[in-house]
Amino acid sequence: MELKAQLEELKKRLEVLEENIDPVDEVMLSIKARLKKRLEGGTLPGIDEEKAAKTLKALANPDRIRILKMLAGKPMGFKEIKEALNVESPTVSHHLKLLVRTGMVRKGEKYELSSNGHLFLRLLEIMTALEEVEE
Repeated sequence: MELKAQLEELKKRLEVLEENIDPVDEVMLSIKARLKKRLEGGTLPGIDEEKAAKTLKALANPDRIRILKMLAGKPMGFKEIKEALNVESPTVSHHLKLLVRTGMVRKGEKYELSSNGHLFLRLLEIMTALEEVEE
């Protein structure tokens, strides 16, 4: 399929998404805005395989996913996260370091989920929902 046809197909899919998203779903609106901006340039950016693999590897841990889910509810301090996970401090520190490095979490007075972290969780929810439907 040629690039122009691929772009047209993506535009159609965006229109379907736009019609079906809940207007209060800020994450989906963010996805739509980001994709629309990318499509206006006429091309999609290439994937840096090394960076993508490192990011996915950093996120491929149940405790890190749990941290992201907790932070989606509210910003949390280190001690709160440690107690909620019931793991040792060095382990929590390692998880948080990787999540900050990947841009999923921001560190301030407390740890909080970034917009990319919200987007990642939303994509996991969508993927999980699709897997359940296909089984």
